[in-house]
Amino acid sequence: MNDGLTGLYMALTVPVVSKFDATARITAISSGINLAYGQVDGRLVIGKNELSLSPITCMYEFPFGDLIVGTSESLQIFRDGDEISSHTYETGIDALSGKDDTAVAIDGLGRAHIIDSAGNITSINESSVLFAKVGPEIAIATESGKVSTYSLDGHKVWERPMRGEVGERITAIGWNDSTLIVAREGHGLVPGDEEALEIEHWESQQLIKRHDVNRRVIAIDGLWMGLDMGGIMHDETLVAELSHPAHIVIDRGDSTLVGSWFHLHCVNGEGLQWAVETQGMVEHVSVNKDGSSVLIAGSDQNDYTDPEPVVLIDSTAQPTSLIEEDTAIDDWGDAPAIEIDAEELYGDDTSLEELAGIEAVEVSDTNNLLDALNDEIEIETLAVEEEDLMLALSLDAEEIIAPLPDAGGDQSLKAGEDGTAVVTLDGSETQDPQERITSWSWVDSSGKEISNNPVVRVKLNKGNHRLELRIKDKDGRWSSDSIDVRIE
Repeated sequence: MNDGLTGLYMALTVPVVSKFDATARITAISSGINLAYGQVDGRLVIGKNELSLSPITCMYEFPFGDLIVGTSESLQIFRDGDEISSHTYETGIDALSGKDDTAVAIDGLGRAHIIDSAGNITSINESSVLFAKVGPEIAIATESGKVSTYSLDGHKVWERPMRGEVGERITAIGWNDSTLIVAREGHGLVPGDEEALEIEHWESQQLIKRHDVNRRVIAIDGLWMGLDMGGIMHDETLVAELSHPAHIVIDRGDSTLVGSWFHLHCVNGEGLQWAVETQGMVEHVSVNKDGSSVLIAGSDQNDYTDPEPVVLIDSTAQPTSLIEEDTAIDDWGDAPAIEIDAEELYGDDTSLEELAGIEAVEVSDTNNLLDALNDEIEIETLAVEEEDLMLALSLDAEEIIAPLPDAGGDQSLKAGEDGTAVVTLDGSETQDPQERITSWSWVDSSGKEISNNPVVRVKLNKGNHRLELRIKDKDGRWSSDSIDVRIE
């Protein structure tokens, strides 16, 4: 795969240490005291132990080795490969994140729950939670655009002042030590307001900095930020550009690990340093404390191929140059020479046709052969002036018309009793007069692909949602159009 890197840099990589075969799509990984991974069919591997659960959705490992596993039905904790506690959730667990001895789980109804190192669970009084990030406090962002912080034991500390009653959306949150960083998007739905893509820095409940980024930020860790349309920022500086969403960033101090498309990149202040290509899209990345154990997993989005393996690399290894595979031309160039004796080549007994393996045809009458050729060739004289010729050529040359994506209009729907609504995403009005589109992709605000079909129906929870239609043409160019969906 070509990640479409812009700019020139030396092609470097770090070697793959190991691969772990999957029997179904990988949905969660953890690189800590034990290497662990979970699958959509419920298979859980912890080191050398293997268990069978409900479909696995996420996991987080405490520093001392206890592993929290979220499934479609429960939240379970394992120690040394054995289950030590289990809690049932009818709507399942959608996401897990954490830092040190504190983790936060988000269930299928968008409610957040704090898990401490003793296995105690405390629910937070928030609904429709989009993101939860653990730092000195727990930051929560909801679909309504609200950002709040809670103490590690679940008491509310602060709520960010809303900027306008409608039209604001939080695209990412993260911590840089004690500073809370918030990426917001103003949709400009109110007359007189303008669309805005901004980053806010909050310290001790005070706004200390706000700046425009002009691009949607979808991932934050430390001062590193991943951009929706490709690129990595460090604070206010764009340090590297990619052609696909940088939906995973992991702060490594002077550098960051970035998941984008089929590559895991290492980026520092000078730009791209190395990249590892994987068989599946980089959907999950887990790093141990010193960076020596990095697990990478993800699907290639093709249901007709075998599941892609979990890849283990050492991000601290010395980068090496990529080794190109031999091509067919190289093979041809290395083919052994055919030995032909001079007597065979220039002697009178052997013809060139025989040397080449061509059966010679006996021709008795050269004139008759020429007459036959002339009979089969119809020669037509065209009297075309130079100007007419150029006109004909210009008419034959078809002007390339780039396809124009159309994601449809914004939508507003009422939720059902379960708090969700089914929305039809329809890109059928996309203009493609020359049938140049080779790829369709609907993605959500995190850059995750929802479908590769022009029209798809999805179930959304209450709140505001930004969904984007992306198309790729025959020249490899991507273009996009987005819509806002509000579920009330």
